[in-house]
Amino acid sequence: MVSVIIVVRNAEKNIIACIDSVLNQFKEGEQWELIIVDGLSVDKTRKIVIDYLKQKNILYRIENNPQKTLASGWNKAIRLAQGEYIVRPDAHAELLEGYIKVGVEYLRKNDAIAAVGGTLITKANSVIGRMIAIVLSNPMGVGRSLFRIGVTKDTYTSTAVYAVYRKSIFNIVGGFNEKLNRNQDIELHQRIVKAGYKFLTSARMKAIYHSRTTFYKFLQQGFWNGYWIIKSNSFHINHLIPLIFVLSLIMSYLIAPFLFYAILLFHLVLGFIAFIWKSKVYSPLELIILESLAISLHLMYGVGSLYGLIRLPF
Repeated sequence: MVSVIIVVRNAEKNIIACIDSVLNQFKEGEQWELIIVDGLSVDKTRKIVIDYLKQKNILYRIENNPQKTLASGWNKAIRLAQGEYIVRPDAHAELLEGYIKVGVEYLRKNDAIAAVGGTLITKANSVIGRMIAIVLSNPMGVGRSLFRIGVTKDTYTSTAVYAVYRKSIFNIVGGFNEKLNRNQDIELHQRIVKAGYKFLTSARMKAIYHSRTTFYKFLQQGFWNGYWIIKSNSFHINHLIPLIFVLSLIMSYLIAPFLFYAILLFHLVLGFIAFIWKSKVYSPLELIILESLAISLHLMYGVGSLYGLIRLPF
């Protein structure tokens, strides 16, 4: 049996598309359940979900999440789940055909794998959102985040997006850390790796991710991701590159201003090369926008990490 868990709060715009993508994963008669945990939404999310699921002949339950955090919602759903496998899509995501089936196949074949995830097709509706989506799918924006930039073959990784987990792994390493507001999955996945298990990113599994659609929300997300990666104490060296970038800018500006401009110029040239290498169809204006978004993301992530570093003792 498979348990699909979705934690939501104020997701009225995306939740039905997410649920539909889950429903399309299963054939009639297959054993599965849907658990939705609502963080006391103040929009119409809960009503929309209830009205929609009443029309479907599936096993489902809707629970409340008074803490309103992702980690508390996930942990509650995991405790309630009856399935041998647990799938954890976000409310703003859509799983493409066969996503869950392929993930379960891998887990049944290899006991050393704790979870399997796919790669993201990043989309957005606004003009700036589409530029943000490009940045979040390019190594210049997200480094070696394979589930974002894509893989051409199945690859062992240190994490997995919208993962299909063995439920038993949560009995071994525990659940999500409810003290963290972000990066809870990274911290959990690090514990799983330390316990000797593997993650697989499959080229056969695809999901649609709807990125932020405004510049402000994009920067806000970058800042808090940078902050919580430090607070979680579950980072890899790649996560520290934006922090190193920000510290380099600060030190060079104070000690040797010409180095400050040299570092910015290097980032600019590297960005243009990265975006052109990925796709040669961008106009000069688009390249400027993409590089501006990339450097803004790195600065905000790095500043967030610096703030997290300063706040560590508190």
